[in-house]
Amino acid sequence: MITPEILVDATPVEAKNQGNRPTCLAFAITDLNRRFADEELGPEFFYRATIAHIPNWQPGDGLQIPAALKSSALGHPVERLFPYLDHEPGVPLEALPTHLEHFGCPVQFFEPDVDWLISNIRAQNAVGLALRLTLEFFQPQDGIVSFSESVLPGTMVHAVVAVGLGYDGDDEPWFLIRNSWGDAWGQHGHAWVSSTYIAAHAACAFGVVHGSTD
Repeated sequence: MITPEILVDATPVEAKNQGNRPTCLAFAITDLNRRFADEELGPEFFYRATIAHIPNWQPGDGLQIPAALKSSALGHPVERLFPYLDHEPGVPLEALPTHLEHFGCPVQFFEPDVDWLISNIRAQNAVGLALRLTLEFFQPQDGIVSFSESVLPGTMVHAVVAVGLGYDGDDEPWFLIRNSWGDAWGQHGHAWVSSTYIAAHAACAFGVVHGSTD
């Protein structure tokens, strides 16, 4: 049983579905910038802008952090004007439109320190996490991802957004994360992950202006 202390979202935000594309980082960074616009921001533009910075990128390759740092300075147009696709773009990439209004702030990456994460959530700042995945991550039980030391072989890190802080009966911190695997994952796309999981399996944390108390 997890007792929530802080929930960053005043009202529940719908968890999006990335489908079969390697776009989790684009979804997470777009999610972190959502508060800067009056309507939903789209991950497609950020994804396309990022892969344009990756030499020899091919469909399915996913994103790289140095390229994400560059493209995040552009901001994000709203989803309505540059919608998400259910398939990867072809090569060579088409030029992105230049007439769209952009929202948001550049992303920054940090070491995945649990105390830093707690301080941000308590300051009402959502934070991105890049997690190595276990089998249990794919199958949350009653909205909880159980801890396992065994990371699935051959899997890359997966980006999610921490939007809440709570504690179990042993006073261990847990973090409510929003995934990009649709409403069917966890409880409406959200689940609790322990600080033990994060300490063992988080590759990095990331945020925008409102995602860091530094």
